[in-house]
This record gives sequence, structure tokens and C-alpha cells, in this order.
Amino acid sequence: MFRVILHTLGHALADALRRVRDAALRRERPLRIGVDIRPFYEPLTGVGWYLYHLLHEIGKRDDVELLLFGDARVTDEGPRLHADVPPNARLCWFDLRGLPKTRFLRPITAAAYVLWMKLAAVDVMFGANYFLPRLLGAVARRRVITIHDLTYKRFPELLQAETLADLERHMQREIAVADAVICVSESTRRDVLHYYEADPRRIVAIRSGVTVIPSREDGEESPAAGGSLAALGMTLPDRYILFVSTIEPRKNLPVLLDAFQQIDYDGALVIVGKIGWKSASIAPRLREPGVVHLDYLDPARLAAVYHGAELFVFPSIYEGFGFPLGEAMAHGVPAIAARSSSLPEIGGDAALYFEPHDARELGRLMQRVLGDPTLREELIARGRKRAAELRWDVTAERTLEVLRQAAS
Repeated sequence: MFRVILHTLGHALADALRRVRDAALRRERPLRIGVDIRPFYEPLTGVGWYLYHLLHEIGKRDDVELLLFGDARVTDEGPRLHADVPPNARLCWFDLRGLPKTRFLRPITAAAYVLWMKLAAVDVMFGANYFLPRLLGAVARRRVITIHDLTYKRFPELLQAETLADLERHMQREIAVADAVICVSESTRRDVLHYYEADPRRIVAIRSGVTVIPSREDGEESPAAGGSLAALGMTLPDRYILFVSTIEPRKNLPVLLDAFQQIDYDGALVIVGKIGWKSASIAPRLREPGVVHLDYLDPARLAAVYHGAELFVFPSIYEGFGFPLGEAMAHGVPAIAARSSSLPEIGGDAALYFEPHDARELGRLMQRVLGDPTLREELIARGRKRAAELRWDVTAERTLEVLRQAAS
């Protein structure tokens, strides 16, 4: 164990000395970005996919070095990454797999990790998940964070008490000390400026991207779409309306279930997503006639489910961006969303909107889209065009501009 730690720190010291030499010789060097990769330690959802696509776009450049920080150590018991990282990025952890555990493992690696982070001397530290963890924040000379939404301010009753307390404890200071704050929509930026005293010049709106799946040709699934449902071992009704997201109070799923009961439709309502916090009471409704509930799906299976849907509905009360809406449009599914927070901003004229608590209005819109082929084709065409404008390469380029400015 000690040999691994000393060997790793030796490389970090040699790298630091090379940077000192290059600076003395005034050689140009890549921008060194430290990245908090904690969102990769669980199956990827919104924040995780945001970070994944950003890193893979930024990682294509040869004028950037990515240093990825998470847990200080990786052992045979974990932690496990649920996402691949760019091939030229450097995972900064002590790799202790195959080595015996000792009671001194945690304190020694924790202390050595702080030294490693100081030797790394990154130009700017990037926290994609609201705030930097304590150790990264302590060594960061410059920092940029991303705020995805302010649910904890707008609708605190919709969050777990622990999550709410954590955000309230950290965010005031984090926004105050950050060199720049990225918001994933103009809606989120307005909320940040409303709830916090911050210099508007440091609060920047950069919309996230959407992974655009090529359209089907000649009636066959594009390989990029993950193949057909049958090929992926999945069976769903021939016709269905789709909802995708973790099931939690702010997603407003009861309104969709109520609207589904009101419409004349011989298909099903397919709900994709884990049952999250404070949603146990809705579990029985997921077994109502015509309702099919699927748990978290990997990207290939989720793409296939999108492609088979006749209609996508996103009734969420509050979203910072709203990935599922963008994904549905990219997959060529006509969409209906709540007239709330960022959703009209992201959907533009490519979706229809309803008041979040009005199940009757939602039901009328669902019936209208299902029964009007011309409207469906218009929404599909507008949706594909809208989704194509939400590009990860553009998001990454603008994010890199903010990181460079913060570093300087």
C-alpha cells in the first residue's frame, strides 16, 4: 500500500517540477481542469449525464488536461464508476486493488490525497453537482460550479430533509466564493439571482445538450438507437404514451395518471424511472389498468422505448433543464409538457403546454395530439429541429470559455 502511495506521489511531484520548468521557459501549456466526478459513483441520471457529455466533449481537445477527483482510494470493494471517462483524462486516486486492507488505509490515503491535489495545482476546479466537496474546495485556487435547479428554494417541501439541509448549508458560501456559476437554463439563472445576492456577471446560463439519435430509415431501427425492443429482450404494448424520470413529488406524476384515466385510448401509459423519495404512496397507481412501470433503463433500452412511443408527456412542476423533454424531441416523439420553470424555454414551439395541476387540460391535449396526424407530424418536425439546436459540443465550448476566464 505504502509503495503505491509513494510511487503515485512521486509521479505527481515530477509532473509539478516539469510545470515549474515549463513556466520558467515560458512554454505554453494546456489548461489543467480538476473535476469532481462523484456523480459517476451511481447509475447516471441528469447530473451524471451532464458531466459525462461535457467531459467527453472537452476531452477531445489537446489544449486541455482533465484531472478527475473522487474518492481518495479504489479497492477491491469499490468505489465503482458507472461511466467511462475520456481516454486522455487522468483518474486521480490511489489504486489499491489486490492489496491487503489495513486499519491505517483511510487516514493515510486521505492525508496523501490532499498532498496530491496540492501538487496537481490545477488552474481551475469544476464542480458539476452544485458545490465542491470539502477537500477539493480547500485546495481550489479558482472554482466554477454548475447549478441545475433551485428546487430547494422554490419547492423545499419536495425535497428530502437531508438533501435540503445539505444544499442550504453549502450553497450560500459556494455561490459567494465561486469565480463563476453556470446555470443550465435562463430559468435557473433567474432563480439564482432572485434568491442570492450575486454579481450577475458571474452567473452564466449555458443550456445543456441533448444526445440526438439518428432517425429510423426504411422502417428499421438505427443502430445508434439501440436496436428494437424485441432485440433488447423487452416487450411493450403496440401503442403507448411515455413518461421518463425518477418518480418523486416534483415530477407531478399523479396529474398524468389522472389525465390518462380520462382519455379514450386503447394503448398503455409506460412510466420509466425508479421510485424515489416520498413516492411510496404512488406505487399502487403504477399497477392501475393500462399502466406499465419500468425501472431505470440503460441508454440502449431507453432509446428503444422512446422510439416506440406515440406521445411523450412531462408534467413536472419544476425543472432546471428537463433532459427527458429534449430526449423525446430528439427521438421524434411529439411532446406535451407542463408550463413551468425551464420547460417552455427548452421545448420552445416544439411542444404543447398545460398548467401543471390541470389534469383536464392535459387530457384534452393528449387526446388532441393522438387524434390529429397533421399536428403530430408538425410537433415531430419541430421537435427534431429544436433538439438539434441543443448540442453538447456547443455546451462544452461555452463551458470551457467560462473555465478559462475563471482560471485567468
